[in-house]
Amino acid sequence: MNVGPDSKGPSFMNTAKPTKGLLKWLENAVSAVLDPDKERRLQEHVALVDAEIARLRHNFGYSKAAVQFGIDVEDRPIVAERLYRRFLERSWIDQQITAREKELLAWIAGTLGLSDSEVKALDLEYAAAVFQRALANAMSDAHVDEGEFARLHAIAGSCGQTVGALVSRFFHAEGESLLRSMFSNYAADGQLDKDEWLSFEQTIERLGVPRRQMLKAIESPAHKLVEHALADARVDGEISDSEEKVIEWLLGNVICDGAFIEYVREEVSETKDMQALRKGVLPSIPAPTGAALRAGEIVHWVGAAEFLRKRELTSGTRIDEVDGEAIITDTRMIFNAEKKSLELSHRKVLGYIPFGNDIEIRSGGKGAGRYAFDAGGERAVAIWQVAIGRANQTIVMSDDKATRRRISREVRQRVWQRYGGRCAECKADTYLEFDHIIPVAKGGGNSDTNVQLLCRKCNLTKSDNI
Repeated sequence: MNVGPDSKGPSFMNTAKPTKGLLKWLENAVSAVLDPDKERRLQEHVALVDAEIARLRHNFGYSKAAVQFGIDVEDRPIVAERLYRRFLERSWIDQQITAREKELLAWIAGTLGLSDSEVKALDLEYAAAVFQRALANAMSDAHVDEGEFARLHAIAGSCGQTVGALVSRFFHAEGESLLRSMFSNYAADGQLDKDEWLSFEQTIERLGVPRRQMLKAIESPAHKLVEHALADARVDGEISDSEEKVIEWLLGNVICDGAFIEYVREEVSETKDMQALRKGVLPSIPAPTGAALRAGEIVHWVGAAEFLRKRELTSGTRIDEVDGEAIITDTRMIFNAEKKSLELSHRKVLGYIPFGNDIEIRSGGKGAGRYAFDAGGERAVAIWQVAIGRANQTIVMSDDKATRRRISREVRQRVWQRYGGRCAECKADTYLEFDHIIPVAKGGGNSDTNVQLLCRKCNLTKSDNI
């Protein structure tokens, strides 16, 4: 095999320099094999020198002690570092460090022969660890008061750092989880009070965490909070102006994900459209190019659809499936396809059964069968039902149904917590809806034992199977 300087050589001949962590691991591994008693010996030397410092105090000299206890030259820097760590740990035991303790640490560092850079690194390491514990404790109740801020500043100042600098030092690990936990405490009930959010924002600002970094850290619980608010708002099939304002306030303050904001606003818009449809209000849209409409005919919906019709023939059952375009107007439904085109007057519809994005039409003439709509199918089905009802003057408005379907806030909260803000069937965490396990129309009640959390897809699948 050619492994000369001009050859590429096999992949294991990588000449990249090993990392400092890898070198340290290799050093420890080799030491453990060649000198298995080293760790025990180091611990004994640290204990002996520590006791000697306590006995001699300012008369102590490290070089003399090292000779006295037989500490090898290569072990002396390790023993010195471990001794300084011991004194740091004792000084920080009460999560604060006094001027006298600082003087003692400076003397110990000088006596042990530690360099300024070594001392600075060790001081920062311990101060940062104490700072993390203090910050976690301060944020445990979702609020950092003046006294807690003062302590954080004192800890940071002890090693020449600012609060913001130490927060940045560990933010991407413990810091982000602390912010998520703090935010989750505020939003535990599925709501976020504006005063609570203001307090949270002010706390984060004082800690020196940039706003966008904070929003990114709380992204997951913030999304869940908005999903919860959205599911709560449309539980009765309607979104009031006040509910929409709450959702918009959340989007404008706690969310920085543009795609998520767009999704939520589309959901609100769709719900309000369906809300208007249930009140008999139909949308008016421009007529598609080439459509042969009658004078004054109003178009309510246009989109792709599939027509399915089952026929019983002497040769057996035959199912016709035709892809085309459907146009729903105020007087009829027009279906255009290459192989088949038809129109069906709303007045000739004898009955219909909706199945989510599909609707089964019963008619005495042409057009009877099942229509499956593509994008926006549920809305198309609702528009057609309203158009049929208006054409036949059979639409009846009633608040009783909405009252019977209304699920209380307490029940919704318990159900949300039971399912962890996820679909009971597929575990999705978007497009969530509160669903009656036994439909209201079949006698189901509004107790939490009869309510579950489903995503729209699973809810539609369930509707098709009822």
